[in-house]
Parts: sequence; C-alpha cells; structure tokens
Amino acid sequence: MLNHYRIIRFSVPLLITVLFTWSCTDLEETPFDLVTPGNFYKTEAELTAAVVPVYNGLNQTQWGDYMFLQDVSSDAIVVPTRGGDWDDGGTWRALQLHSWDATLGFVGGGWGNTFGAIAKANSTLDALAMAEQTDLVKTYVGETKILRALYYWWLIDLYGDVPLVTSSENDPDNPPSRTARAEVFDWIVGEINAALPDLEENHGSAGHGRVTKGAANTLLATLYLNAEVYTGTAKWTECKAACDAVINSGQYQLLSTVADVFSFANEGAANTEYILTLGHLPLDGVTSFRHMATLHYNNIPASPWNGFSVLTDFYNSYEEGDARLDQILVGQAYVLAGPAAGDSAFDRQGNPLAFTVEFPLIDANESAGPRMLKWPIDPAMTGWFSGADYAVFRYSHVLLMKAEADFNLSGGGLTELNQVRTRAGLDALASIDADAILAERGHELLWESYRRQDLIRHGKFLEAWTHKDASDGAHRVLFPVPQSQLDANPNLVQNPGY
Repeated sequence: MLNHYRIIRFSVPLLITVLFTWSCTDLEETPFDLVTPGNFYKTEAELTAAVVPVYNGLNQTQWGDYMFLQDVSSDAIVVPTRGGDWDDGGTWRALQLHSWDATLGFVGGGWGNTFGAIAKANSTLDALAMAEQTDLVKTYVGETKILRALYYWWLIDLYGDVPLVTSSENDPDNPPSRTARAEVFDWIVGEINAALPDLEENHGSAGHGRVTKGAANTLLATLYLNAEVYTGTAKWTECKAACDAVINSGQYQLLSTVADVFSFANEGAANTEYILTLGHLPLDGVTSFRHMATLHYNNIPASPWNGFSVLTDFYNSYEEGDARLDQILVGQAYVLAGPAAGDSAFDRQGNPLAFTVEFPLIDANESAGPRMLKWPIDPAMTGWFSGADYAVFRYSHVLLMKAEADFNLSGGGLTELNQVRTRAGLDALASIDADAILAERGHELLWESYRRQDLIRHGKFLEAWTHKDASDGAHRVLFPVPQSQLDANPNLVQNPGY
C-alpha cells in the first residue's frame, strides 16, 4: 500500500518561504535556540508553518485507514480480490464482511494516525499559547482546535470511548485511560463553540483549504446528526441550527450540475460547494490519487491499481436518469488520458475491457465491478499525480443533514432533499421518509466516507448486502481497540464483543 504525505495547497508557498528563510546563511540572524513562541509566531507565514502538520492529518479521509474503515465496511464500496491482486492477506475482505479483529492493520492505523494528528495539534496549541494573543494568532488557534475536534470526532465514531488527551505533556508512567464517548462528544462540541468566534467566514483564494466558520458549523452539525449514536440522546434541533448557520452565511451554494462540482474549472474559490477542502497539485507529495485506486491498469498510461469498486446492490439502487451514475463506469471502458484517449480499452490479455455490475468478491476478473470516476482525470496530471481537490465537507451534505433533522423534528425536509435530487437530474419527490434520506445521502456522497455512519444511524449497518451476510453481532458498529495499543497501555480496555 502506498503511503504519501501531502501538504494542503494554501500552505505550500508560505511554508517554502519560511523554510528558505531559516536556511539562509546570515551572520546577523537570530540563533535557533533563541527562536521561541514569544518571538516567532508573528506573521501569517510563520503561523501557517506551525499549523500545516495539523492540517495534514486530514489526508486520511482522502486516502488512508480512516477512509478504508468508513467506506469499505459499508454496502457501497468493496475491494474484490483479482487473482493475486488486492488479496493482502484477506484484509479488505475482513472489512467488507465484518470479520475484522483487533489485529487488523486498518484498525491500528485508524487509531494511531488520528492520535498522531491530535498529538501535533496539542503541541501546536501549547506553543501558540505562549505567543502574543493577537487576533491573527487567535484565528490560527481556533483553526487548530477545530481540527483537533474533528480528529476526536473520527475517533469516537470509529472506536467509541477513547483517551481524551489535550496537552503535549503527559505522564509516561501513567498513560491515559479511555473517556466515555458521550463525555468526549460534549468536549468536542464545547471546543467547536469556543473556537467559532475567532474563525473567519472566508479566507479568500489565498486561504483555500483553511478552516472557516462554515467548516466548524458543518462539523458541529455532523456531530449532532449522529448524536443519538454517540450519546443516546438525539439532537435534531441543534443539528438543524448548525446547518442553518452554514446555509444563512451566504458563503455556499449548490453548483448547477453534478459535473460542475468536481470540475477542474471550479477548483479553489470558484467552488461554492466545497466547505473544507484538501487542495492538491499534480506533483508528488501534494497529490490526489483516488483515480489510481479504482481504474483499470489500462484506463490511463499511469497504470492504475484496479481495486475499489461499487457493490452490485448499491449500483442497482440508483434511479434511471440520475446524473451521478455518470460518475460510475460500467460496460465498455475507454482510455481516459494520454495519446490514445477516447480509444476502447483492453484488459491485459488483449480482450475488450467492459466493467461488469455483477462480480464475485474472490477470484474476480480484471473487469469486475463498476469503477468510480467522481474526480475526473486531471489534464495536467504528471505520471499518476493528480491535482483534483477533495472536499472533507460539501454543501450538499449540509442540505441533506438539514433535511434529515427537519424530517425527524416535524416530518419536513422535503425542500432540501429535492434541491439535491433535482440538481442530479431527478424528479422532485412528493413526500419524504427515512429510506429516501438514506438513499439520497448514499448516492450523493458515494466514496466520501459517510456511508458507514449513515447505515449505523439508520439501523442498517448490521444487515446483509451483496457479498455480506448479516453481521455476527451488534459490537460491529464499533471497531476494536487495536491490540498494539492494548499491549502498550495497560490502562486501556477492549470494546465489548472483541
């Protein structure tokens, strides 16, 4: 598996400037041991350099264990085994079939990488606390607190009770025990609300990718959306209010068509639907490679990995005429880039390549499974490096959250649901129910790491689907505490059922 670390786009020029300044030879410069939080965190460039490592934790939702745990454990995405390709000791099947245990690498990575991002946030916040508290510093502190809150949301969503660590200073002889999920939830909500006044509504094109009030309120709404799962108490009124804060800000709106949302012409500030974005460039280290994970080896000259596919039942659940079906490749495949772009594609044996809707989980052939082209091929791609931006939060997610909140409060929500449906080229519905909400979220947010959460919230995560029998117990709604963490920390206890 590839493991690349990227830097959000807004930070690259500033970070390079800071690092270059530090490396210059100047007999009059301040010695490194005199650079302190009190005299360093003064400028936008210096503050950006400080928070970049914290932002980099977001990359897990574009590619990494967080995304794998959320999407491949759902009824939407699968990684079939094709001969010797993608077997990896059965790890992908364990996610899909809900047969994982505490030793699964993805389970360990989801925990370790997210706590790593939290550790960077804690260190940054401890350093920033010693700087002069100007408005500029307070904004960056607020952004860092929102990111740390987001990472804790990931953890309580995946694992339930988790250690709540908010300082870089910890006792190595007494490692932290787990804090109740509901208590961490309340802490996250408090952190978001405390940071909100110091955040900006809009950073402009130069701040593409930074946390804003809209991102914070979207995170808050997403927490409230799942509050009953996390705490036992529904918070639909609070969810609706947080959605309204985003909607009424005037900063966001749906783009005209589904294709517009992911078009390279609408990247950056032009994309009024992206609320929190990972900005990418077609360069190693700052790239997106979703296309590599799903396309066939011969779809583009870069030779993709022929892996992630849409499950049969999920593909068949789309309505005819749904424009989002254009983001899923089935039937005859074509070369999508390079000198042969537009030509029919062939498999490695020279047979016409046609992606099939029906396929087995094991011993699938090269053409098995619908493939996702939600993020189009970058015309400026270098090798397999793409500059396609990735949205952690999109405006359609906010509209669908408000629809679900309104439905649970009063039976409403049809207006917001139909906004998303009609943008996809579908007829407006005359009535709304829970199944319509779940279906619309699934089709709109495919491969954006919400499906597991949505299935759990709607009571369907343990059910059977295309290749999966009903799960072997309710404990599967949480992942286990990784065995490596239990071995290292005697104060941790395992989740029930594992």
